Amino acid sequence: MNELHIIIDWTCHFDDIKSIIKNYDLEIKNTIFHPTLSNKKEVLSAFYNAIVDDFRGETPFNIYIINDNEPIYDYRNTSKGIRIVNTKLFDIKMHLRSIVGGYKIHATDNIQETKNNLRCLGLFDTLYKQTVFNDINHVFDTLNSCPKLEWMVMRNFEQMPDNLHIDEHLDIDLLVNDYFLVKNLLDADSATDYIYEDGGCRILNYVYINNSKVLFDFRFIGDNYYDIQFQKDMMASRIPYHNLYIPNKCYHIFSLIYHAIIHKPAISDTYTSVFMSYGIERQDINKPFLKVVLDTFMNNHNYKYVKPEPSVGFFIE
Repeated sequence: MNELHIIIDWTCHFDDIKSIIKNYDLEIKNTIFHPTLSNKKEVLSAFYNAIVDDFRGETPFNIYIINDNEPIYDYRNTSKGIRIVNTKLFDIKMHLRSIVGGYKIHATDNIQETKNNLRCLGLFDTLYKQTVFNDINHVFDTLNSCPKLEWMVMRNFEQMPDNLHIDEHLDIDLLVNDYFLVKNLLDADSATDYIYEDGGCRILNYVYINNSKVLFDFRFIGDNYYDIQFQKDMMASRIPYHNLYIPNKCYHIFSLIYHAIIHKPAISDTYTSVFMSYGIERQDINKPFLKVVLDTFMNNHNYKYVKPEPSVGFFIE
């Protein structure tokens, strides 16, 4: 497990930060002396996702390429509010700023910010080695290689892994115990704005498989996609299926009913076929009947209906 980050000394205040870096169990991989930004307002505004036109970039600056071999994510009080960040990078940023003052020091809070920053500076292709997986088996084997990660494919797994057609239309829904860990393992790239890392709610990511960018939803325990205890019980009872994990039959059918009638405005033909495979008669596959069935399950387990993030529907009466 490792992550690539950057620290920028906008005014070249420090001659060397190696000794400070070591105190945070980080490693400097490279130091780049970057010339003045000729179009600094444009670059910095994209860099910070806000209009920025100040001292930053008007003189040469140092970029330190940092490797974190053991990333730790936790809450910190940031300029964007209380967020989960890489604590080592955040803490060293605040330490360096306490010496220099103000915003003369920049450091990335997560690997998505590293990627975005390097792209803005035109350095991504030379400094970042994007992970590209051979096939879906390579993805699943990578997830299985990390003992700290608990994960499953929540639905539409019937053709996985060997009969799955990989293209840009594929969308794989995972439930995981740690969003930042799965994003690190798969070197995923946010596919939307208003992303979770920046205090937003979107968890849709691209994973690079062969020549395709495949969409993955990284739903995680506690994100209100389902009741948190529902998610914990679903994960605790997961079962192996080839080289992936899936819900057991009970949680598969009830999580799918929930998804079909609570998250969606109408029941799709795909889910109708699955419901029929579980023995539900076609005439009973409608929202009123399935809601009664789901209510019984939810009440028996003391689960609540919870409102998810805004990109997911919440169609409950």
